[in-house]
Amino acid sequence: MLRNIRGQQDAYMSRAASIAFEAPLVASPNQTMRAIQVSRKKLYELINTGELESYTEGKSRRITVKSINDYIERRLAAEAVRRGRVASYGDDQSRL
Repeated sequence: MLRNIRGQQDAYMSRAASIAFEAPLVASPNQTMRAIQVSRKKLYELINTGELESYTEGKSRRITVKSINDYIERRLAAEAVRRGRVASYGDDQSRL
C-alpha cells in the first residue's frame, strides 16, 4: 500500500512539474519584439535602461516574461494617469 501511495505521489509531482513549466519564463529578443511590437533598437534601449530584465545564455539573450508583463503594466498605468483614469490591466469588469 505504501508503494502505491508513493507511486501516486510521484505521478502527481511529475504532472505538477510539467504544468509549472508549460508557460515560458523567458523570451528571445525576436519574440519580445513581436510581443510588445517594438523595433530592435527600442528593445535594446528598454534592456539598457532597465525597463526589461535580461541575461545571456551562451550567445543568446533572454528576456524574462515577468519583466515584459511588468513593463506593459507600467505603460498602462502611465497611460491611465495621462488620461486621468484608473489603470485596469487584467480587470475584465472595467471593460463592461
